[in-house]
Amino acid sequence: MKAKRYATEFKSSIVALYNEGRSANSLANEYHLAVQTVTGWVKKAQIVGTDMNGNQVTRAKFNAMQKEIARLKEENEILKIAAVLLGEHRK
Repeated sequence: MKAKRYATEFKSSIVALYNEGRSANSLANEYHLAVQTVTGWVKKAQIVGTDMNGNQVTRAKFNAMQKEIARLKEENEILKIAAVLLGEHRK
Protein backbone atom coordinates (compact mmCIF):
# COMPACT_ATOMS: atom_id res chain seq x y z
CA MET A 1 0.00 0.00 0.00
CA LYS A 2 1.37 3.38 -1.01
CA ALA A 3 1.75 6.03 1.71
CA LYS A 4 -0.61 8.96 1.34
CA ARG A 5 1.04 12.32 0.63
CA TYR A 6 -0.21 15.51 2.23
CA ALA A 7 0.37 19.07 1.07
CA THR A 8 2.94 21.07 3.00
CA GLU A 9 0.29 23.70 3.76
CA PHE A 10 -1.97 21.06 5.30
CA LYS A 11 0.85 19.72 7.47
CA SER A 12 1.72 23.24 8.56
CA SER A 13 -1.88 23.98 9.51
CA ILE A 14 -2.07 20.80 11.61
CA VAL A 15 1.18 21.73 13.37
CA ALA A 16 -0.11 25.26 13.98
CA LEU A 17 -3.30 23.89 15.53
CA TYR A 18 -1.22 21.60 17.73
CA ASN A 19 0.96 24.54 18.81
CA GLU A 20 -2.20 26.48 19.69
CA GLY A 21 -3.06 23.81 22.24
CA ARG A 22 -4.97 21.13 20.36
CA SER A 23 -4.01 17.56 21.22
CA ALA A 24 -2.58 15.17 18.66
CA ASN A 25 -5.48 12.80 19.36
CA SER A 26 -8.17 15.40 18.67
CA LEU A 27 -6.46 16.52 15.46
CA ALA A 28 -6.01 12.94 14.30
CA ASN A 29 -9.69 12.20 14.92
CA GLU A 30 -10.96 15.40 13.31
CA TYR A 31 -8.82 15.13 10.17
CA HIS A 32 -8.83 11.30 9.91
CA LEU A 33 -5.10 10.94 10.45
CA ALA A 34 -3.01 8.53 12.49
CA VAL A 35 -1.84 10.03 15.78
CA GLN A 36 1.72 9.03 14.79
CA THR A 37 1.38 11.10 11.63
CA VAL A 38 0.42 14.21 13.59
CA THR A 39 3.17 13.73 16.18
CA GLY A 40 5.71 13.08 13.41
CA TRP A 41 4.80 16.36 11.68
CA VAL A 42 4.99 18.22 14.98
CA LYS A 43 8.40 16.72 15.75
CA LYS A 44 9.80 17.60 12.31
CA ALA A 45 8.52 21.17 12.64
CA GLN A 46 10.03 21.62 16.10
CA ILE A 47 12.57 24.46 16.25
CA VAL A 48 15.94 23.09 17.34
CA GLY A 49 18.11 26.19 16.91
CA THR A 50 19.13 28.99 14.60
CA ASP A 51 21.52 29.13 11.67
CA MET A 52 24.40 31.59 11.23
CA ASN A 53 21.97 34.17 9.82
CA GLY A 54 19.65 33.94 12.81
CA ASN A 55 16.97 31.97 10.93
CA GLN A 56 15.13 29.29 12.85
CA VAL A 57 16.06 25.70 12.03
CA THR A 58 13.50 22.91 12.33
CA ARG A 59 14.35 19.34 13.18
CA ALA A 60 13.59 18.35 9.56
CA LYS A 61 15.96 21.03 8.22
CA PHE A 62 18.62 20.01 10.76
CA ASN A 63 18.35 16.37 9.66
CA ALA A 64 18.64 17.43 6.01
CA MET A 65 21.75 19.46 6.86
CA GLN A 66 23.26 16.44 8.64
CA LYS A 67 22.70 14.28 5.55
CA GLU A 68 24.24 16.95 3.31
CA ILE A 69 27.29 17.21 5.57
CA ALA A 70 27.76 13.43 5.46
CA ARG A 71 27.43 13.43 1.65
CA LEU A 72 29.97 16.24 1.29
CA LYS A 73 32.43 14.49 3.62
CA GLU A 74 32.12 11.34 1.53
CA GLU A 75 32.71 13.29 -1.70
CA ASN A 76 35.70 15.01 -0.09
CA GLU A 77 37.24 11.65 0.83
CA ILE A 78 36.72 10.38 -2.73
CA LEU A 79 38.39 13.49 -4.13
CA LYS A 80 41.35 13.07 -1.75
CA ILE A 81 41.85 9.49 -2.91
CA ALA A 82 41.53 10.53 -6.56
CA ALA A 83 44.13 13.29 -6.05
CA VAL A 84 46.57 10.80 -4.53
CA LEU A 85 46.00 8.32 -7.36
CA LEU A 86 46.40 10.97 -10.02
CA GLY A 87 49.57 12.20 -8.34
CA GLU A 88 51.03 8.69 -8.39
CA HIS A 89 50.02 8.18 -12.01
CA ARG A 90 52.00 11.23 -13.16
CA LYS A 91 55.29 9.97 -11.68
